[in-house]
Amino acid sequence: MKERIDVGFTDLLRQALYWFCLILLGSPAVVLAQTKASDSSATTPAVVNARDDQAPIHVRYPAPEHLRNKQTDHDYQYTSEAPPPENPLARFWVWLMRKLGSFLSSEAYQNVWQYVILVVIASAAIYLLMKAEVLGFLFSKKAQSVDLAYENLTENIHEINFDSAVEDAVSQRNFRLAVRLLYLQTLKHLSDAGRIQYKPDKTNRQYVHELVNSSLQTEFEHLTRQFEFTWYGDLPIDESRFTALQTRFTAFNRANKQLTT
Repeated sequence: MKERIDVGFTDLLRQALYWFCLILLGSPAVVLAQTKASDSSATTPAVVNARDDQAPIHVRYPAPEHLRNKQTDHDYQYTSEAPPPENPLARFWVWLMRKLGSFLSSEAYQNVWQYVILVVIASAAIYLLMKAEVLGFLFSKKAQSVDLAYENLTENIHEINFDSAVEDAVSQRNFRLAVRLLYLQTLKHLSDAGRIQYKPDKTNRQYVHELVNSSLQTEFEHLTRQFEFTWYGDLPIDESRFTALQTRFTAFNRANKQLTT
């Protein structure tokens, strides 16, 4: 009898535990289902009865100039090329850029011309550096075979017999040196007249600036420029060009003398 009571009690306890677990596991699902149901009912869109708009539709078209600008704007050209601009200069620029782009993407440029252009640029850079005497330690100039002692950069203009020196330079057809002597002679005349203060370390532009209030400044600036082109720029000069330049130096010195007297 006692054993039956124990078995009955055990079965009862087991069934109670089973139903407790079932209720415990089922309650979140019920709550979740209720939450979803409430959410779905909350998000149901409200039906709004809109007024049937019977107003006429007015179509607005852009201004012709504005439309043309948009059509020719490269920012809006995705699949086709933009029509050429109306400005002739702009059309030429577009044509030139297309030709340049076509050339740079060609096989001839990739295989040959890019190296030719690089050589030309390098040669031009070396030439300019040589002219500026930056590479003088690598490419030294040949000394000129001149017996005259007037090529020094620190001449004492008050100790040179310019007429004789110019005559000697011309007889040796060294017109470049003769132009330098004419310019130094002009500096001497201006210094004697008190228009400039000669110093060997002064630049030619300083002498030009000292004549700022003189009517001689314009012509002296021209003579200075011709001298610099010939002496520092190695500008070729022949007898005819030297004769014309000598005439201008003579006329300038005569005008300087007339203003002094």
